[in-house]
Formats: sequence, C-alpha cells, structure tokens
Amino acid sequence: MRCRGFTLIEICLAVFIALMLITVAVPSIQRVLNQENDQQSFERFDALVRYAQGQAVSERRNYVLVWNKTGVSVRPEKAANRGEAAGHDHFEIGEKEGCDIYFPAALVKKPSRKWIFWPSGTCEPATISYKGEKESWMAEYDPLTAQATVTTDEKE
Repeated sequence: MRCRGFTLIEICLAVFIALMLITVAVPSIQRVLNQENDQQSFERFDALVRYAQGQAVSERRNYVLVWNKTGVSVRPEKAANRGEAAGHDHFEIGEKEGCDIYFPAALVKKPSRKWIFWPSGTCEPATISYKGEKESWMAEYDPLTAQATVTTDEKE
C-alpha cells in the first residue's frame, strides 16, 4: 500500500499563497480600522451636537457648543445657576488632534467660537473640521435640521 501525502513543494506553495493573501489583506484591514476610528470621533462629536439640540428644544432656551483648549463643551447660553456655566458634556481634543469651527454665513471676519442651538431645534450653519494623527473629517451642518454632511480624508 502506498500512503498519499503532500510533498514538500506542495506545502511550500500553500504557505507562499497564504503569505501572499495576508500581504494583500493587511493594508485593507488597516484602512478599515482607521475609518472606524475616524467614524468614532465623528460619532462622539455628532452625539454632542444632538445633545445640545435636544437640550435647547426640551428646555426651550438657547444652548451653545463652546470651543476651548481641551475640547468642545455644551452649556446653556445663559446659565440659570452657577453649576450650569461649567458645561454638561464634553468632546475632548488630544494634544495631537485639532477641532475647529467655521461659520459660512458669519457677518464678521472672526466670530466667537460658540455654536448656538435655538429652542426651535435649528442652529447657526457651521462647518466642523477635525484632524487626528492619521485621519480627518469635515462635517457641514444644515441649519434647519442640524444634520451633518461628512467628508473624510485619510492621511498618508
């Protein structure tokens, strides 16, 4: 009786093909993971926007997103008591990250870095740009719905 098995050449060929597939798959997987991280930062920021909009509508008063050195905070435009001035929720910005706001309809050259949400659920039209170490995104928020149109860029 003769035993059937794989020759050394067949095993080497199978290992070579597996290595080629891994070489092709790894960059694709890294791209997907980077996009997920990018999406997570946008989703965190967008949740902050939803919170500000929801608070403005439910409390029937203006809420603002305020940019500072450590990130972006949500707070009422005019605090009813001392604790409200500190802000309710926060989007942290790390040392190697940047988050900025632009107002396309602003009437002054350098508007304050406060984005207002009115009790009607509308907001001032704004464009938010985020830059991380490996990714960036830009979101244009519609003033009537506060819904974002997002574009992403992957850095080399």
